[in-house]
Amino acid sequence: MRILQTHVDWIEYEPLEKEIKSAEEVEKKKHRMENTLVLFVSAERGDNEDLVKQSVDEVKDFLGKLKCNKLLIYPFAHLSSDLAKPADALDVLKLMESHAKKLDIDTYRAPFGWNKKMSLSIKGHPLAEQSRHYSLREEVKKELSKPAKKEREQLSEHAMMSRIQRSDFTGLPETDHRIIGEKLDLFSFQEPSPGMVYWHDKGIKIRNILMDFIRSELAKRNYIEVSTPALANTVLWRVSGHWDHYQDNMFLTNLGEDEFGLKPMNCPSTFMIFKSKKWSYKELPLRVADFDQLFRNELSGVASGLFRVKILTQDDAHIFVTEDQIESEIKEQIDLMVKMYGIFNLNYKLKISTMPDDHMGTEEQWNNATDILKKVVKEKGIKPEIKEKEGAFYGPKIDVDIKDSMGRDWQCATIQLDFQMPKRFKLIYIGPDGKEHTPTVIHRVIYGSLERFIGIITEHYQGKFPLWLSPVQVRVISISDENRNYAEGVLKSLREHGIRAEADLDSKTLEYKIRDAQMQKLPFMVIVGGKEEIAKTIAVRSREGKVEYNIKLNDFVERIKEDSKNFK
Repeated sequence: MRILQTHVDWIEYEPLEKEIKSAEEVEKKKHRMENTLVLFVSAERGDNEDLVKQSVDEVKDFLGKLKCNKLLIYPFAHLSSDLAKPADALDVLKLMESHAKKLDIDTYRAPFGWNKKMSLSIKGHPLAEQSRHYSLREEVKKELSKPAKKEREQLSEHAMMSRIQRSDFTGLPETDHRIIGEKLDLFSFQEPSPGMVYWHDKGIKIRNILMDFIRSELAKRNYIEVSTPALANTVLWRVSGHWDHYQDNMFLTNLGEDEFGLKPMNCPSTFMIFKSKKWSYKELPLRVADFDQLFRNELSGVASGLFRVKILTQDDAHIFVTEDQIESEIKEQIDLMVKMYGIFNLNYKLKISTMPDDHMGTEEQWNNATDILKKVVKEKGIKPEIKEKEGAFYGPKIDVDIKDSMGRDWQCATIQLDFQMPKRFKLIYIGPDGKEHTPTVIHRVIYGSLERFIGIITEHYQGKFPLWLSPVQVRVISISDENRNYAEGVLKSLREHGIRAEADLDSKTLEYKIRDAQMQKLPFMVIVGGKEEIAKTIAVRSREGKVEYNIKLNDFVERIKEDSKNFK
């Protein structure tokens, strides 16, 4: 049995259609639950009553830590390739429900065998997402596997390859980023890599533009950029505290006799770079950016698309400061966030997350750090929401939630104050007194997960990205085959000026070409026919349908460059 458990502010789900003939009979209506522990469950071959009771007993203990007593058991077959037969799986789920109720847990179960539309808001504390695996002894599993191994492998291969070229977004609204992304050919999700993004050419262009933009802002603010290995010996994660507080969400492997983990965060590796030389107080604040991929084996991709993925990229930075630099540096990060989000015209709110039950350091240290964050936010004229016990295990934080087009809140930016890990890593700098001192570290991201941010703005703009961010800014359209050479010359000139342009020179009707460009939500169409070729001009049609004739190509190029510079 494989379980992904997540503590949610709320979850909504609605049965849409039966996925298998033996699906339970239920009423098609929307369900909503708040402050609930959700168990996404894949029942596997060989699961028995003992395993079920063990899993539910542990859930009971976990609910006690959360001070919550509401449980939703949610069938979710995508966690395992060794699934039980449908009838057996349903028995396992019913047994879980029954045992949970016997333990006086307020228990609910989503219907089995249905395609369901689902959305949820996950809490931000460190225990909010965890994975669990319960299995028979290995020798018993091997015996169970022998008779059907070849048949199961063939079935699995067939099922995977039949789904590899399509995404299943049944029941999603047209405004959802997964639908928009598929129509605009930005990205896809494929069966071999669940919860991970396949970026297409246009999607990676948007991603790179956003990365270039944040890099240009950081360059103005005296950041350095580093890159560190994706894989590190688990000794590193034990020192950082991730082994004790985040191990269940890490991808682990063995290299020889040593155990390694893919990095879920950049901070421990960045600390190793800091330790590689001696630093003076004159060199602080030291602002270090790292845009490496991160790997998190957590609840990801569950009907959430880009919003929750297992491999992600953050505009991550760690800022090493002296004690008297803390407040000014946090204000600098808030200012950067306000500027960035203002460019996208995003609605957001700030919250301060305080000491969780599972934490490092003393209560006095935490109170001091939390008071600093509250003071800085107050001086910036912002009234934050206080989220009790939802800080990181090493320090309190300012979290920034962006409201998406459906009114859901997604945590993106975060500014975290850390007095703990610098001590664990024995980080030092030489102060003005000539003695060794421990720096404080500010962990921060602005976009947060770049994948999540792209999902949010895709819905925010409904695919009509502003000119500066559009993966294709201009499509050149020829009216007839006779104008093909002239159209190709226009395309070449646009590209030479750094404009992201493509061409539609096929022998289709002009109406068809214009309609297709509109469906792709392109900012501009440049249309050329016989008149334009003779006059050496172009006709320009905007996304909104405004048409201009007799435009000089150079004038159009300058307009595109200027508007892109002004984030239009």
